[in-house]
Amino acid sequence: MLGCGEIERAIGVEGYYTSTRGIGGVIKKQPEDFLVSEILEGGLDAQALWLKDPLPIEPTRYTLWILKKRDMETVSALAELAQIIGTKPSKAKICGIKDRRAITYQYVALPVARVSEGSGHYASRGWEAWRIGFIDELNSSRLLANRFDITIWTTSDVDSSLLTQFKQAVQDSGVPNFFGHQRFGLLRPITHLVGRLIVKGDLRGAVDTFLGFTTEFEPEPVRTARKTFSETGDYGEALKNFPPSLTYERRILRHLSRVPGDYSGALRSLPLRIRRLFVDAYSSYLFNRALSLTLRDGLRLDEPCIGDLFVRIDRHHRPYGRPLQVTSANLEEIGVRIKRGEVAIVLPTPGYLSWIPSGPRGSALKNVLEEEGVSPRSFRTKLMPEASSTGMYRPILLRPLKLELEKLHDSSVKLYLTLPPSSYATSLLRELMKRRCALAYIGKEHCYA
Repeated sequence: MLGCGEIERAIGVEGYYTSTRGIGGVIKKQPEDFLVSEILEGGLDAQALWLKDPLPIEPTRYTLWILKKRDMETVSALAELAQIIGTKPSKAKICGIKDRRAITYQYVALPVARVSEGSGHYASRGWEAWRIGFIDELNSSRLLANRFDITIWTTSDVDSSLLTQFKQAVQDSGVPNFFGHQRFGLLRPITHLVGRLIVKGDLRGAVDTFLGFTTEFEPEPVRTARKTFSETGDYGEALKNFPPSLTYERRILRHLSRVPGDYSGALRSLPLRIRRLFVDAYSSYLFNRALSLTLRDGLRLDEPCIGDLFVRIDRHHRPYGRPLQVTSANLEEIGVRIKRGEVAIVLPTPGYLSWIPSGPRGSALKNVLEEEGVSPRSFRTKLMPEASSTGMYRPILLRPLKLELEKLHDSSVKLYLTLPPSSYATSLLRELMKRRCALAYIGKEHCYA
């Protein structure tokens, strides 16, 4: 059974980079404690545009909406909105998946043909959407940053000088750019485990793991249903036992009750975004493990090694262009340019087009791949080609675009944070809080380890 102090190791995250004392505490005691707002190119802040008068629909590919959700998964809210509009969820465009236990404002592009001039507002339990204009395309490349307003409920009085020290340490050296807990699931870190089995071609194993894997942190009825299935392997009985809240699990079980043995079809009953998430989460886990190994070996995030890969980054810390290699000839120059914020060292999140670097960081990733028994070619998933991953190059260092910390009178801390796209606030928060129990990052107060 996975213990609360073992969750981070289970997703490949180990150790801390900063040397400041942790402030402890809990985040997300309620969704209002964690607010996220997307900022598109041009500085368009989704929260600031919320409830603004919409622009008229013009001839273009998509209408642009802001989706506000509270304590709800992005994929679920998007599926409900798409159903109301009368389009497939796969036709909706987003910049990324946002935290569940939070209040989030994010952009959604919907096919213009499906939206009439008067239908500018929709709402349901947990989400609300307003049409604000039109756009030709929406994807992660259009995202400038994510802005966060976060309250940390601390367990003891916090010294303001400690907050100052932490801010200075982050501004000087950054923090590891780990994939955060929500990429994998915190109460049940499962997505990368399912992805591993898909990559290895074991679709039945992927299905059974998704259905049967449980932790002590799930509600007792859910744990009991999963344990019973793991013991019996009876899909029909599981369909009777799994509670209605397990929407995706019940989709799989319904398919297998109609078409026994069709494990690829069972997985395809899930949204394409979820299937891709599984494989991407496994790649993210490999990245986290390799980065953890390099930190354990004492490598600095801002000091290049011969053999490293680097990319140029813009003033918003977004990488662009193809990766290049650090050599003995450019080692000193790249070190200077990293300090200036002009380039960043990257590691691949493995995919079938990945270039695995040489040098100590590349060796760490190769060791992880060998231990897992996979290679970049494995991510061309033959049994589920639509979930294949080409891989990407992720900066190993995270520096916030904005960071302000304010000590409040009740010993809580307010954090105002703006991060580049694809970065996780929890990667910075864990360095500030340094909690052994990862449940503190989803508002669980019963464990203060």
